[in-house]
Amino acid sequence: MKLSDMPWWTAADAAELDLLIRELVDALDRHRERCAECGAGELTCRKAGAAIEAVVEWRDKRELASRAAMLRAREEARAA
Repeated sequence: MKLSDMPWWTAADAAELDLLIRELVDALDRHRERCAECGAGELTCRKAGAAIEAVVEWRDKRELASRAAMLRAREEARAA
């Protein structure tokens, strides 16, 4: 299932992820121009891989935080 299909994934979450991915792609393009490993035909060096992993980790944590916020709001609405 796509994140956009999840009820807790907001338009703001999606916009922030879009921005992070765009920045990542731009940074990786600049990095590959200067990196001997990436320039030698490697898919990604350790530094590039770490940058990609950081964005994936952010997305995973944001999904959990957004889901928790939605569930908390539901609980508070029921209690009111």
